[in-house]
Amino acid sequence: MSPSSSSAAKATTSHGITFEVLSRLPAKSVLRFKCVCKQWLAMASDPLFLAAHTRRNPLTVSGFLIHEIGSGRLSSYSVDGGASAVLPDPTLSSLEHLFAESCGFVICQSCNGLLLCRSRSPLPSSSSQFLLNPTTMQYRQIPNPPADLYPFKYQFMLAFDPSTSLHYRIACVCSNNTPPAFDLGAPPFHVQIYSSETGAWELLRVIVPGGRITQKGVYWNGALNWVTENGLLVSFDVDQQLVRTTRMPLRDPRGVILYFGESRGHLHLIETVANAGRGNFNWLHFYVFEMGKDNPSWSSLYNVDLNDVRDEYPETKVPLPDEMSLRILSDWGIYAVPVFFVRGGEGEGDELYFTYPPNIFCCNFADRTFGKICAMKPCAPTSPPNLPMTIHFFPFAHSLFSP
Repeated sequence: MSPSSSSAAKATTSHGITFEVLSRLPAKSVLRFKCVCKQWLAMASDPLFLAAHTRRNPLTVSGFLIHEIGSGRLSSYSVDGGASAVLPDPTLSSLEHLFAESCGFVICQSCNGLLLCRSRSPLPSSSSQFLLNPTTMQYRQIPNPPADLYPFKYQFMLAFDPSTSLHYRIACVCSNNTPPAFDLGAPPFHVQIYSSETGAWELLRVIVPGGRITQKGVYWNGALNWVTENGLLVSFDVDQQLVRTTRMPLRDPRGVILYFGESRGHLHLIETVANAGRGNFNWLHFYVFEMGKDNPSWSSLYNVDLNDVRDEYPETKVPLPDEMSLRILSDWGIYAVPVFFVRGGEGEGDELYFTYPPNIFCCNFADRTFGKICAMKPCAPTSPPNLPMTIHFFPFAHSLFSP
């Protein structure tokens, strides 16, 4: 018996049935039960217990964070509805002291219970990275990758899947090109990898296709995936250090990609449908595409029109430009956008969470119904006034994993 398994056996024996029961409860329940007694508090903080709990609890989306890029304001909501205290620190305000010298922080990615954040620095190469568990508010500062050969850092992506390993890695896509040269004809990227096992960055020999990255990276099927402006899905297998490229699905050439994410082993892409002959977009009419683990090609999953929301919720009518209200993805003037797509389990329907200000809705594709989840708070005032506010959504899952 190895030392780790021997220690685990001792922990299980000393706490008996308590260890077995608590390690199978949801993370939020364990956090409440830590207050029962000192013994439970000590056990629930033990690394062996945390490892057992992480492996025994499949992660499901618990809620989502809304980050206003202009003001930096954060808010969190539960998928069950309401702006409840879904997190111990719903606005992550207790982290502000870490970024006092860099004007706050931004969230780069949400991956299996962890948030990858960076300081809001005008120079990406000087930004510091943090890995945060928003459920426990435990965090770890990640050292900056070396900048000697490839000083321009264009995207940081987190690779973490507790069902296969309790170690995580962070990839940095970098180049020695200046931002003005960053176009469709840009030379390939280089990749640097940070490993929680070694605590250090490594420059990989493999290179990946260049081109402007248009969507946040997604960790899926053992690979980091991102979309480039020239219509490629780039997949970088972290373990094997292999690169695969796939053409994007045949889509409406006038459509706009609104969502790129994964759920239950599938990769999903959602875009709008352009109104023929009108030169604009229908923000409540979506195409949903899917790619499976065993079939590296896109298939059309749904063509869904949710314009009925205008009739059932008349308060969601598009506001006048001079009204201080919630506006989303200002670059495109979008008033409705998918938040995330959830593949249903056995006996469950697929669900699409989307916003149409000032509300967040959930559409269930099994029975073709949708309902209001909650109403969002108005955006903080912008400077100068009346500029649209860019907002990013990040789904998260409750976890006890300590970064």
